[in-house]
Amino acid sequence: MDEIEYARVYQELAAILNEFNLGWVAQQVADTVEIGQTIEERSPKRKTPLLKIEDYTAKEQLLLLIDSVEQATVNTSEMADEIAYFLKVESETSPLGTKITFASSGAEGARTTDFASHLTAPRNKQAIALKDLLEKLPSEPRNYLTNSDIKSKLSSSINPDFNGVTEQANIFDVYLFTILLKAIANEGGTIYYNNILDETPKYLTFRKTAGKIHGTAHPYTYAVVEFADKPPLEVHLGVKVQGRAGVLHNCNILILYQKEANMCRLLNREPRHSQVILAVKSQHSTSELKLEMAGAFIGLSSDIRYEGGSYFISNSYSEPVAKLLTMARKKWELKIFPSSTNDVNRLMYSFQTIFKDFKARN
Repeated sequence: MDEIEYARVYQELAAILNEFNLGWVAQQVADTVEIGQTIEERSPKRKTPLLKIEDYTAKEQLLLLIDSVEQATVNTSEMADEIAYFLKVESETSPLGTKITFASSGAEGARTTDFASHLTAPRNKQAIALKDLLEKLPSEPRNYLTNSDIKSKLSSSINPDFNGVTEQANIFDVYLFTILLKAIANEGGTIYYNNILDETPKYLTFRKTAGKIHGTAHPYTYAVVEFADKPPLEVHLGVKVQGRAGVLHNCNILILYQKEANMCRLLNREPRHSQVILAVKSQHSTSELKLEMAGAFIGLSSDIRYEGGSYFISNSYSEPVAKLLTMARKKWELKIFPSSTNDVNRLMYSFQTIFKDFKARN
């Protein structure tokens, strides 16, 4: 198989993605290809390797695209299935149903998705079958019957409610929310749910993008956390927090003292960083993470001081991003999706340490 053949298969797969409103996946790969790949040249005479940028070959571009499609289908369907299982377990002790509403800060623009297991499990099964087909592409490019098979499996594996870039980022945040709540439960915390109207919700309602913790356009849901003889906490998705410099920062997940959250709702103001236990900045991407994402997080975290710290978490990976965050001594986890078991467990145990310290400190 030559470079021309790899390029043709790449274009065919990109065209299929456009048919299913997944053109943004191909665009993320195209952006990565445009940047090129960093290569290290090592020498026994130098302690630090020399870096140079090389173009991706046509085969490497195809492999990047295949991996990105798997991120957008297989990994996302796995997350949806995990969320479905979480809601099923929670429904045994709370009135939560299987639906989740993602709403904007305005009165319009809400979308409700059903995460019932009987809906998510078949999609997950089809996504795994799609993965098997995709991994054959580099070795079987002339089997053009595969294209119709790919379309069939793609149609069956994606949920049209969240095949966009924003919607998949929302799913990722809810998945992280479930990991966090599992960590709280493992540390002996009691969890129940409330909403901005001070009602027990029948289903979860989350913001599409970060907004006001006191916003009432929709009955936004949050989790209340109680440890014995400790100040109660709240867990919110998609809210803003005030940093030391007096500017507001977006947080995908925020844990703060309930006393502070009540004052924010009473006075219509945003939380102060000094009253925050933990914050997560998440980045969902189907392609390799860009270095500037880590740089932005480092700048953000320098303006905020939390008791438990702030985390940069992504479903994707980038060696330069991992290296930069490590050298800056920031908390981070990459490749967070259900089948990446070791990485997910490490993240959950790291969260548990935050709550272990919280119980000892308060």
